[in-house]
Amino acid sequence: MDDPYAGNARGKLEVRIELSGSDRVNFPNGVEWAAIDAKRSFDLIFELVDVGNDGMPIVMPEGQQPELSADMKALQSKIEACGEDQMCLARTMMEFAQAGGSGANPFLQMTGQQPGRYRNFAADRWGTCVTGTISVEDTLSGVYIPPPEPARPYTFTRKGSLSLPKEDDALLDAACRVEVTLDQKTGKMSLRLPAAKLPVPVKLGAGAFTNEKAVSAIEGLQTIELSGQPSGSEGVWSGSANVSAGSASHNSGQVSAPLKGRVEWRFSEN
Repeated sequence: MDDPYAGNARGKLEVRIELSGSDRVNFPNGVEWAAIDAKRSFDLIFELVDVGNDGMPIVMPEGQQPELSADMKALQSKIEACGEDQMCLARTMMEFAQAGGSGANPFLQMTGQQPGRYRNFAADRWGTCVTGTISVEDTLSGVYIPPPEPARPYTFTRKGSLSLPKEDDALLDAACRVEVTLDQKTGKMSLRLPAAKLPVPVKLGAGAFTNEKAVSAIEGLQTIELSGQPSGSEGVWSGSANVSAGSASHNSGQVSAPLKGRVEWRFSEN
């Protein structure tokens, strides 16, 4: 299959994410409990390609609404007044077209498009779309009852890392769900970063009574989205932000810690 974006601008997005969280749950029997102290880190480089459609952002800045001209606001009111009257709608659109509106394409205005304002980038699937490492470092503790034995305290570690890329299409589909919008009018940047379906192989430390071979990097979150982020400086698309990002669990989900932390990024064209 030929690259549909051949000749388009390419770029690189460097991302570092550090997350952590902890929680403890006491069980109803008054004896057993489980706790987790979780850490996650992402050091990733995404290869991106300009996918076009420069009139609309593919990552919509939070709270942004289409900007309508006075002509379009008037047209919108007339359309609403027509209701289900198809003849009225046809006549209204014909009159608008004959009048020339405000000289702009009515479809672009109705949808709020602003050609030339945005630059949209997504994962370059015709190259190596992502490289880097995702790491897990958990400490799991509690008290459990292994019948017929009495209650027993435990503490063990759960550590591992996932190196990318992998020869795994499903994994790469999840890891490469990255999108970036550069707003050339405001100088702000919006990002959508992958968070779901990223299993990290782990090894359990001494004292473990569970047997998982891998854990999700982040549970309960599909993407990490950062909207309307200011640039680090003029002409440089970089920044950082604090985030809440899903959770990490232990003991078949009986205890689950919300993850919070910081994202740092830098985008540059090749």
